[in-house]
Parts: sequence; C-alpha cells; structure tokens
Amino acid sequence: MPRAQPTAARRVRTAPDDPPMQWEVRAALRAMTRAGEHGGRSVAHDIVTAAWELVERGDHDFTVKQVVERAHVALQTFYRHFGSKDALLLAMLEESISRGTRAFIAESAAFPPVERLHRLVTAPLLLTYDDDTQRIIRWRARERQRLLEVFPDAVEAVFDPYRVAVVDAITAVCDSGAGSCDDAELTGAIVTHLVQSMTHAVHGGGLGTSPEAAAEGIWHLCWQGLAVRTGGA
Repeated sequence: MPRAQPTAARRVRTAPDDPPMQWEVRAALRAMTRAGEHGGRSVAHDIVTAAWELVERGDHDFTVKQVVERAHVALQTFYRHFGSKDALLLAMLEESISRGTRAFIAESAAFPPVERLHRLVTAPLLLTYDDDTQRIIRWRARERQRLLEVFPDAVEAVFDPYRVAVVDAITAVCDSGAGSCDDAELTGAIVTHLVQSMTHAVHGGGLGTSPEAAAEGIWHLCWQGLAVRTGGA
C-alpha cells in the first residue's frame, strides 16, 4: 500500500534544476517586481515549509505573522513573494499535489499501460493516514473550496500535474489497443475530480467505506468506460 507523504519538517526541497511549479514562478516574478531582482526559490520554499509546519502541528488558521516568525523572514519579504495568505495557500496546495503526483508517477512508470493507469487512479485513495493527517485533509478540502470561489482558474490548475499524468496514461492505454476514448483530456479531467472528491470523502470523513473498496469502485467505473469490447460483450 502506498505510504503517506513525509511531513513538512522532513519535506525535501525541490532540486534547483527541477522544473518550477506554478507557485514558484508566481513568487519569483512577484519578488522581481517588488525588489527589482530575483527573489530566489529558497526563500519562497522556506515560507511554504514554515506554513506547512504550522498546519501539521494543528495551527490550521495560522496567520501571516506566525509564518514569517517561523520562517525567520521579514514581513516585507513575505509580501515580496506572496501577495496574500490566500496566495500562500494556493502554493501549499500545489506543492502538496505536485509532490504526491511525482511519487505516483514514479511508482507506476515501469508497468504496462493498463496497470499504470490503474495505479494512478487508485494510489491517492490507498495512501495510509493517521488521525492528524486526516484532519489536515479536511482542512485542505475546506480551504480548497473557499479558494475555488475566489480563484477558480488557479485552484483548478493546482491539480494539473495529476490530471496530465492521468491523461497520458489514458492515451497510452488507447494507443496500446487495450481501450478506446474519444476525448482523453475530458476523461482525464473527470477521473481527476472523481479521485480528488473520493479521496477527501474517504480519508477526511463522511463516507463509510474502506479506501480499498472506494479505489476499486472508481477503477471499475473508469475501466468500464475505456475497455474495448469485442464479440458483442
């Protein structure tokens, strides 16, 4: 069963030569605009890591003041990289999804197309979480819903890494002849939202079913829509 991601205190910073995430680009551009020079990825990462550490110790309604004190940066430095607490929350959501997606892709990359897709679709639900992490999942779902009303495009873009991985896997299944799909992009978006909603429902509370049952239920729906049928089956 896949393991939950490491806590913020043990989170490995993105390597300097990795492609930047969208929030990193936004933070760097804002820092250049405000300071007239490149703000650097390290300061922005220190701020995001500090915010995650606050959340993971239970401070779900943390303030910007708490973040800057924990990150050991000035308030002006925070606002050079993030225009508001909401901009920081968007960065936290994107970082979380991006890191999880990288792990899912790495774990499924060596498998044939159908099994690769199966693993991508079921892996988020099969992660194991303790009580504290389940509370964080509920917090993340709450903040995502609130931000969705103000920044719908930015929140939707947070899930792009996972959606792209699913679309690529669906395309590989169809190219192999094991399945068929008229619109891989639309199907990938539908699967992404279904997996995301069910993960929050199962691990955040509110749905009385096991992660294994939910994962296989989603896979059954996905595969029934893709599988090639022959002989009138």
